[in-house]
Amino acid sequence: MNCNECKENLVAHLEGALDETTALSCRNHIESCKECSETLRKYKSLQGELGKLGPITADVSLVDSVMNRIKYLEFQKEAREPERSTFMSKLLKLRWTMGLGAFAGIIGLILMVILPGANTMVAAEEAFARATKAVGQLEGINIKGRLRTSAHDNFSAIALDSDFVDIELWKEFSPKLRWKVEKPGRVAAMNGNSTILFIRPDYAYKIDGPTQSAFDTQWLHQIANVTESLNDELRAIKKHGWKSSVSQDNAGHTIVTVEARSGYSSDDYLKNSFFCTADTRRVYIFDDQTGLLVAAKIYLEDGKQPELLFELTQISYNPKFAANTFEIELPDDVNWNQDDFVLPDNSKYEALSSEQAARAFFAACAQENWDEASKFTTVTASLKTYLAGIKVISTGEHFTSAISLISGAQFVPYEIKLKNGEVKKHNLALKRHPQTKRWFVDGGI
Repeated sequence: MNCNECKENLVAHLEGALDETTALSCRNHIESCKECSETLRKYKSLQGELGKLGPITADVSLVDSVMNRIKYLEFQKEAREPERSTFMSKLLKLRWTMGLGAFAGIIGLILMVILPGANTMVAAEEAFARATKAVGQLEGINIKGRLRTSAHDNFSAIALDSDFVDIELWKEFSPKLRWKVEKPGRVAAMNGNSTILFIRPDYAYKIDGPTQSAFDTQWLHQIANVTESLNDELRAIKKHGWKSSVSQDNAGHTIVTVEARSGYSSDDYLKNSFFCTADTRRVYIFDDQTGLLVAAKIYLEDGKQPELLFELTQISYNPKFAANTFEIELPDDVNWNQDDFVLPDNSKYEALSSEQAARAFFAACAQENWDEASKFTTVTASLKTYLAGIKVISTGEHFTSAISLISGAQFVPYEIKLKNGEVKKHNLALKRHPQTKRWFVDGGI
């Protein structure tokens, strides 16, 4: 496991949501990598801070004791009682298939969520158990949806001032894991051997080796892996006291609603810019006959009228995938992400502040000095066309966000005039490379 793969899995590792093989690879990498070890430490610190924001409910040991009691009672009765077809007996049969984490999560929901009646509680339990069993039998899934975001922006980026764009996930669970996520401006795919991100029209980034998810596609994978998603939601309900409800409609559906809170303050720069920094209402709808997820919607909740951010428009279970589904057709002139390297005069760039790095980058673009600009980012033909000959109007002092305190990102306000006369005001995101210690552009162009 390399640094990129490890960082993609750190949060899941911290929450105990990784499978044993991936968790072991992650632990081994952390033990040998100071950078990832330090990032994990920061995640743990942030997790502790976020935990203070919401009421803490029953301790995990309560769930553990319920689990132990159930196992003990089943052992005592197994030999002397005939097999029954009650819901609880079916649920107990499923516990090892589900894994103790998922099963404990469902027990946790039963302990924590006060539902309006025993019948509703049983319906919720049955919906989760059926969903777990149904998804466990899947070989593949295809999800289509629409997301309110910029076509070219990050896969997890959200923007209320943008129109909806189509987004699609193809995922094969068996015989081996493969996946692809695509929206108009970018596509990411893992073909079982490597993982590639292609940002249209001419930039690509490759991770050697397979990944569970990558390039901020995890939220969509969680919807596809619905039992994993529900288990994550249940843990969050338990830990942070998120509100939740379970209901049934007249069409044979069980509806699970979770009010998720990010913990970010309303004045944070990245608040409501990504799924992980937004307060959302997540609605999952299950078919009572099959136990499968049939619909899902995510709403932004910012104290005003809830705004729809994402909705599933189609779900296909066990589809037939074409041979090239998990491949990306790249143009001949694609520019691959350049690996950072130590420059002969590297110390000069190490000494720059983020503000100085931003000014140096824009100055290089204004002069069309692409060798200099390439010290701050991968230079593509489309970037040259966009930034060539710009006029720098102003740059400001950097600021940070709560999430950037972990990643190390700093944001430098800028105002530039493009060749076509358009004036653009935005914030350039910069990070220091862990090896070279130079600033590189991480977004905001």
